Amino acid sequence: MTEQLIYVNPLWQKTLHDCGLDSFESLWKLDLKAVDEGNVGRGKNGWSKVSIFEFQDQQQHTHKVVIKRQSNYRSRTLRHLITGIPTFIKEMDSIARYEKAGIPALNAVYCATRQQGGDLQAILITEFLSDYESLEAILQRWQQLGRPKRTHCQKVIQATGKLVARLHGQGLEHRCLFPKHIFIAKTDDTSARLIDLEKTRWRPWLEARRVRDLTALARRSLSLPNRDRVAFLRAYYDIPHLDERAKNLWRQVAKRINAKKRS
Repeated sequence: MTEQLIYVNPLWQKTLHDCGLDSFESLWKLDLKAVDEGNVGRGKNGWSKVSIFEFQDQQQHTHKVVIKRQSNYRSRTLRHLITGIPTFIKEMDSIARYEKAGIPALNAVYCATRQQGGDLQAILITEFLSDYESLEAILQRWQQLGRPKRTHCQKVIQATGKLVARLHGQGLEHRCLFPKHIFIAKTDDTSARLIDLEKTRWRPWLEARRVRDLTALARRSLSLPNRDRVAFLRAYYDIPHLDERAKNLWRQVAKRINAKKRS
């Protein structure tokens, strides 16, 4: 059995130790309920699941984290073309990259791998975004219960546009930019974060990363009226009115959406 500690957050190290959660085995054997069915494939008997875990420390302080566990769930990279690496390692690398670039995203708590028999296991723990709500949930509420005050809607759209612009401005493409992966602060709707960073990659062609990501986002937020899309583009480009570059970008996105509808 071979274990490799990839990362442990210094701010969490004592808490994990005091609660007996500082070893791979202690975290692996936790009886947790997955938030969904999880993913399978990407290797022989590969699987990956996500759970929410709430616990108390010795001072009776409550902590809430997201625990991701996987076995033989791999992704190929240029350095690992044949065997691949656990997808959590790629996400941990992306978390560090986002932090270095100043892009609001997840806060990592712990990451490690273990070779158990013939299985390559991995664990990634991140802080639960207690004070945030997914854009997907917000859009569903707007659609079902009606839109709240226009100022709130504008702030949510603007926060989303600025966040995505920041991402692309650093040369990064999320590659899974869905409303469920964008989180807006509940008490400050001008603050936003990104999650599910596993597929993020650097892409030198600015227009390509813009079109792909924005197409994914637009296709999953079709309930938004055009005025919100205009507001998003204004925030994305940080301009008071749409100019030709913004209009051209939206034409490319619309063309890609229509092409996917026909396919």
